[in-house]
Amino acid sequence: MQQASLVAAFKTLGCKLNQAETDAIADSFKSSGAVIKGWNQAADVYVLNTCTVTGKAEQKARRELRLAQRQNPKALLLVTGCYAELDPDALAALAPGALLVPGSKKSAMLKIAQGLIEAKLDGLELQEEGRLLLQSALGLKSDPFAFFQNGQDFHSRPQLKIQDGCDRSCTYCRVCLARGPSISLEPEEVLRRAILLEEKGIAELVLTGINLAQYRAAGGMDFSALLMFLLKNTGKIAFRLSSWEPEKLDGPFLEAFSQPRIRPHLHLAIQSGSNSILKAMGRPYSRDTVLKAAEAARRHRHEPFIAADMITGFPGETDADFADSLELVRQIRPAWLHVFSFSPRPGTKAFDMKPVPERIAAERAKILGQIAEQGHKDFAAGRLGCITEAVLEKRVKDGSSAAASTATSAATSEEYLKLLVKGLPQGKMASCRCRIIGLPGGIGSNRDQSRGFGRFDAMAEYIP
Repeated sequence: MQQASLVAAFKTLGCKLNQAETDAIADSFKSSGAVIKGWNQAADVYVLNTCTVTGKAEQKARRELRLAQRQNPKALLLVTGCYAELDPDALAALAPGALLVPGSKKSAMLKIAQGLIEAKLDGLELQEEGRLLLQSALGLKSDPFAFFQNGQDFHSRPQLKIQDGCDRSCTYCRVCLARGPSISLEPEEVLRRAILLEEKGIAELVLTGINLAQYRAAGGMDFSALLMFLLKNTGKIAFRLSSWEPEKLDGPFLEAFSQPRIRPHLHLAIQSGSNSILKAMGRPYSRDTVLKAAEAARRHRHEPFIAADMITGFPGETDADFADSLELVRQIRPAWLHVFSFSPRPGTKAFDMKPVPERIAAERAKILGQIAEQGHKDFAAGRLGCITEAVLEKRVKDGSSAAASTATSAATSEEYLKLLVKGLPQGKMASCRCRIIGLPGGIGSNRDQSRGFGRFDAMAEYIP
């Protein structure tokens, strides 16, 4: 009797670049014939892509690894990512049977799916076969840009990795140790992949890297020039940036950012609003730079979705420093904040600095989190009645009387709002124009219909 198909499950911790790499690995398994299941389900192979940005990220990796072991003690556990790169011994002690793949060798995992599937069909022991397959794959040259998901199986807005590593040494950050110096995918290859996805009907592509501002091709092309190159040589596909540096909103970047096919969404790595803390962090800009960056973004795009990273409790952060951060945040009016409490990371300059008490760092993070929530609501309210372009993601059930003739879908707007779009024609669509008509809590023209939004920021109706 033939064995059932190989079942694989995947879990990503950390940044969008990690997610893009996991998506490509999962795609290699699915295209080889494996069945992809959720992380909390029984599987033959578990792939955990880890993060080392904070101690909590590492703690979560250990928790997820223990979960996978409980799900199926005989499963093959593959652990990769930045945590596996910098502290493999800690993971090996927790799961002696797991196969650890350094983040710098992660592309080896793209080469083992077919062998594992054949091993399962032959009734072989997957842990041993996985070890042999991985040993062979690790002997091949690693390619940091081999991660390319050529399709729509996992995300309607796929991510394209175009840069990796970082040449900075921010005093709190371990990523430069795990990922190494900045490297970039050549523009011709970026364009080739973008065109392939556009031809498959992809409406939006997320350009991803550790530090996109450090993109530099061998011929000298920087990121701003790359955006213009992509716009010139593609037809309709839109491009979204995963993140950007506040001191890099110069003229060429703003010219590219102002183009209609570049999404009006800017995620700035701000970290603090205090000049003294920014200096201690090793960040190469001031709070005034951040203010000018936000102002420039709004001059070049009408009401862009501006988000930011913020760290609370960095060593030496006083009440006055945090007050500076609060004032900066109120001035730039972000639509969202991604807030971290400082986490001392081994190997960084800030590791031995005297920390702010965790309680105080957590209280400050909570305050910023509340501002983030309100800023997000305010941004969505400001878009009420506006027309936007949205990428459709997943059809949802609609109990209305019009459900038989029309469809309802989850979607992401060009700004970055999560929408529930109603009145769509039946049939497959990648994107649409729609009008935002309702908000959670009944604000807007569809007061009754806007109840029960769940994870959605707003309701919208399709515009033919």
